[in-house]
Amino acid sequence: MIACEGNGCRITGAVTVDSVGGLLRELQPQLAKGVDTLDFSGVETADSAALPLIFSAMRQARQAGRSLACTGLPTSFATLAELYGVSELLPA
Repeated sequence: MIACEGNGCRITGAVTVDSVGGLLRELQPQLAKGVDTLDFSGVETADSAALPLIFSAMRQARQAGRSLACTGLPTSFATLAELYGVSELLPA
């Protein structure tokens, strides 16, 4: 689930293969409105689908000439990014 307020959105629950499509559909219009911060502190479980969610959001923000910050990234995100060799691409 995604809850947005101002320039930030908080993602809660699961970020998995089963949920990432819906999360992306929810997030895209928010990014188009200028959201520049994603808060992942409410994520309870995540799998490798979390990385494409972040990278897709980053790409959409970059195409609009903005940067994207991610906060509250669970340790599992960093572990997955290291496993796939993309840890340096995760936004701070």
